[in-house]
Amino acid sequence: MTQAKQTLLLNSNAMLLHSCDSLFATHQLINQNLLPHFPFLESIFDVLKRQLTTRESIAFEGVATKHKCLPGYYDYTFSLVQKFGQKIIKWQILDATENHEKVKSYQQNYQETILLASRSNE
Repeated sequence: MTQAKQTLLLNSNAMLLHSCDSLFATHQLINQNLLPHFPFLESIFDVLKRQLTTRESIAFEGVATKHKCLPGYYDYTFSLVQKFGQKIIKWQILDATENHEKVKSYQQNYQETILLASRSNE
């Protein structure tokens, strides 16, 4: 199963420098600060900038968004790369909706089975 992935490049001010646009179009966001458009990114951006100087990458799994262009669950990976003569934050967005829906369904079924078993033992 191939999962769709989009890569975005941001400067230290969260300005979008480049995107491959494989999940959603970003042409209207090029050279703009992405923080007002992505609340999750805004909430972690300062920590990302500090942590990426000592860590190879930082990952967040199963992030659900409210964006119409990104319905579902996504795995985010952030890393620091050297491009355009500066240190750039590479943000990879992997569409993991199918996997997270399967896990959610499995967990729900498992919990219901446990609940029904405990009720029958009463």
